[in-house]
Amino acid sequence: MVESTPSPTPSRANNGFVLYLVSTILFVVYLIWAFIPDPLLHYFGLTYLPLKYWAIAMPIYGMVSLFVFVMFFYPCINMLLVPPRESSNVLTDSYTLSDRKETAPGGVPSACDIPLSTVCEILYLRNKHV
Repeated sequence: MVESTPSPTPSRANNGFVLYLVSTILFVVYLIWAFIPDPLLHYFGLTYLPLKYWAIAMPIYGMVSLFVFVMFFYPCINMLLVPPRESSNVLTDSYTLSDRKETAPGGVPSACDIPLSTVCEILYLRNKHV
């Protein structure tokens, strides 16, 4: 089985180079279509292009769609993926480090696991300014 790593490989380098070339060419074609006047495009025989309205509308539609996804769908997906507090996936086991030792003044606290109920209490129940 091939291990999936982020390290560069020849096939990834080739794919990245092709993606770079294709995206650059498409962007240049988009800029030519958006900024060259229609009579000049018709002179060269390019009469089948969409209206110039879409040169502005499509990027705006794309940004609005991205905004809706980031502000609504992405948080909803993340909330669905979090297991409930009573789930068997949120358990403490024999490897849990729950005994916090006292820290010397000015020192760094020792590493330990914080129970989920404590995290929720600190984040959502304490210091509520109503």
